[in-house]
Amino acid sequence: MPEEDAAGSAAVLLVCDYSLKYLGGAQTAFVRQAEALAGEGVPVVVLAPDAEALSADDEHPITTIAPPRRGSIPVLDLPLLGRARDLEPLVAATVRRHGVGAIVIHSEFALASAAIAVGKRLGVPVLHTVHTFFWRAPAVLAPFAPLVSRVHSALTGIRGGDRCSGSHPLNNALRTMTLRIAQRADIVLSPSRHQAQALRDAGAGRVEAFSNVAQPLRVTEPSDGGPLRLLWVARFAPEKRVEVALDAMRRVVERIGDTRVHLDVAGGTHRPAPGVSFHGTVSGERVGELMDAADAALITSLGFDNQPMVALEAFAHGRPVIVSDPVLATEFGDAAIGTPTSDAEGLAESIIRLEADRSLLDAPRQGALVYARDRVAAAHVARLQELIASV
Repeated sequence: MPEEDAAGSAAVLLVCDYSLKYLGGAQTAFVRQAEALAGEGVPVVVLAPDAEALSADDEHPITTIAPPRRGSIPVLDLPLLGRARDLEPLVAATVRRHGVGAIVIHSEFALASAAIAVGKRLGVPVLHTVHTFFWRAPAVLAPFAPLVSRVHSALTGIRGGDRCSGSHPLNNALRTMTLRIAQRADIVLSPSRHQAQALRDAGAGRVEAFSNVAQPLRVTEPSDGGPLRLLWVARFAPEKRVEVALDAMRRVVERIGDTRVHLDVAGGTHRPAPGVSFHGTVSGERVGELMDAADAALITSLGFDNQPMVALEAFAHGRPVIVSDPVLATEFGDAAIGTPTSDAEGLAESIIRLEADRSLLDAPRQGALVYARDRVAAAHVARLQELIASV
């Protein structure tokens, strides 16, 4: 293992195949981990496409390295970086040059595979953060499963290992990609307990439930009076089920009018719905402003999400989440309000009940703060260092 630097701490190399120009959930978690490590005085090296998009911070510098791009994979908009074996010299040189003592990968493609191979060759622990094991693609695309498997094998050099089953062929192929990378890491990190168990059941090896980083607590008091304000933030993708939130609002308006509940939606284009304001794609700063104005956040996905970053954002602002997925309700415990059913009717019932009695939000607000406090930067970095040392 490389020697520690003069400050007494070996560098951590964070690796991701996804572009950092677009901050989806995985990229947001990745960037926040880099910032948390740097903020706690740990030398950090980021190796990812468009790594230079990371904001510069003179007080807590992060070394960024962007591998050359050879194009992108259509539909996925995944940067094409070449094959893992061609990327290994870059990873190895980065490890040696920067005194890297641990590698944390956040993806399942060529760069991640190269990092695993280099880590094993140089005796550097490799930890794999799985952002979703619950890949879900339209069943109509199932015939493309063999192509997906061949492309992944060609990029990563992985040609054997366990296969996932239990869904249609394309979902199984996508989940197999994650599993085969996970099986080669020293430790697999899952931001949620329920995904950690799914990975163990699939044969991923040593899996630890390890939360993403919560932002520093920034609590404001909800406004007194006025409508119950709710916030939905996510990609407008089928698995996020924005239509459930919009249909629930239609039912709410039909039953109690359009002045007592208001929903703000960020992440996509306007759609006709009463009592709803659409904000389109917004910055992280704007999400924070919308969260401060809200009484609670909505998460309407079902069977897909691991640990949605919007939940951590809500908790850091002292806001609970209303969730359609009973698994997420259990995952978030006292910080969540589960709906009686996972459809729009169940969500509408919960919203109307909360509008009639705002005190029902008091205990979940406290639960949100407790959840976030246990996952802020200092706690995250301390636990990560414990896991690295355990390899």
